[in-house]
Amino acid sequence: MRFRSTKPNEAGAVTAEVAIVLPMLLAVVLLAVWAVGAVITNLRCIDAARDTARAVARGEPPAAARRIGERSAPPDAAIKISPEGEDIHVVVTATIDWPLLDVLPSFATTANATVQVEPGTLDAG
Repeated sequence: MRFRSTKPNEAGAVTAEVAIVLPMLLAVVLLAVWAVGAVITNLRCIDAARDTARAVARGEPPAAARRIGERSAPPDAAIKISPEGEDIHVVVTATIDWPLLDVLPSFATTANATVQVEPGTLDAG
């Protein structure tokens, strides 16, 4: 005598589960790549602000200091140098934009650096 199973046929269950999980997994991976890229862009802005402020504090002309900051800044970053007395304020702003991931939002990140002019420099900016 053969006993029959009371369970319905589950032949396509794994395919359906993969069809649901795979797009969600891809979305999570894309979001993680976007977040890592945003953090890297922010760190590059911080480095550019620090390098530019340090160069101006050492007595470099603002144009030369800006070129030093552009080496570590993200592409199309704006570098603003503001000398105020013995302090040098530098603000670096960059827009995080993803040409291949247009559905993800773009936003601006800003980094600030403030240093004092080093003793012995004649012109702070």
